[in-house]
Amino acid sequence: MSQKSETNLILNIKVSRLLAGIFLAAHLGGMVLVAAVPMAWPVRLGLWGMLGWSLYYSLVTHARRSGPLAITAIELDNEGQASARFAGSEAWQAVQITSRFVHPWLTLMSLRLESRRWPVNLVIAADAVEPEPFRRWRVALKLHAVGA
Repeated sequence: MSQKSETNLILNIKVSRLLAGIFLAAHLGGMVLVAAVPMAWPVRLGLWGMLGWSLYYSLVTHARRSGPLAITAIELDNEGQASARFAGSEAWQAVQITSRFVHPWLTLMSLRLESRRWPVNLVIAADAVEPEPFRRWRVALKLHAVGA
């Protein structure tokens, strides 16, 4: 999508402290559970390592928006076609929204890109975007058959 219209709905996504807190609490809770369950130490250390890597990846990609697969903006045009801009790039890439979950505080989406075999996940917390564009984005996702 090379031409951007003023009527297109563009959502610029910033850093989210809410997501950082959710990810930290969930991963630390997982680490406590691994510590509480009786198992061999090499297995426990491996699980802690995987939880640590998952926490790092989640924070960099979804909370700080600085990783290579971090989406910093998403756009929806009048025809229901979506495009996304990744961190470190000014180019917009066409995406297809394959699944979505919409809540007033959080929106989860799975996006399919032509250049990738596997979909990219997008998590948008209410504290990472402006309130009015986020409300319009949620309404558009709920009412329209986006990506269908």
